[in-house]
Order: sequence, then structure tokens, then C-alpha cells
Amino acid sequence: MTDPTPRSVLILEDEALVSLMLEDLVREMGARVIDVFAAASDALRAIASRSYDLAVLDVVVRDGMCTSVADALDERGIPFLFSSAVGADALEPRHRDRPLVTKPFEDSVLRGHLAALLPRKPLPT
Repeated sequence: MTDPTPRSVLILEDEALVSLMLEDLVREMGARVIDVFAAASDALRAIASRSYDLAVLDVVVRDGMCTSVADALDERGIPFLFSSAVGADALEPRHRDRPLVTKPFEDSVLRGHLAALLPRKPLPT
């Protein structure tokens, strides 16, 4: 059964095929992908003006590391997880407690992390 109040998700991923796969997976889980970016600078601009329920961040994207995006999400209390081919050692120590799904990842592992992080929204009355 699809949740009547879809959660909004931001994806930061610079590999087109991985990005499409993430979008499909998020939608299958009843959430709505609001924005997909390949550069951290674009994601930062969006975070400044929009609200999200969850974000999936590739650690290394076109314009460098995603640390500034993770910091901005953390400041706003928006949950996020990392998706990357690099290990946890590449993350800033302050973000190493966040979920990290290493590429190539299995759908079931990513689904588990998404399910744990996606907030439950009350049904409209």
C-alpha cells in the first residue's frame, strides 16, 4: 500500500545510471524524489530554499566532496545517508555515524537504510 503522504527526497549522485536506480528505488518505497543533483553546489542552493524529509548523498561528486551538503542537512535536522564507492575513512569524522551504503550496493541493503530513515508522516484528516 502506498503512503498517501509521500516523503520528499533529495539525491546527490553524479553517475546517471546510479541516480536513475536510486530514483526508482525511492519511488518504489512510496517517497517522492524532489531533486536530483550531480554537484554539491547545486544541492546546497536547493537545501537553502527547500525542505526535504531525507537525502541520499554520494560522497564524491563532480565538484568535490559532499561534506558541505551533509553539514547543511545536519544543521536543518534532515536525515541522510551516504552512497559511495569509497569507505567510511573518506567521511569527515563528524559524519561517520551516518549510514554508508558502498557501491555497488544491494537493493535490500539500501531499502533497509531508507526505511529506517524515512520519517512517518501522519495521514491527512
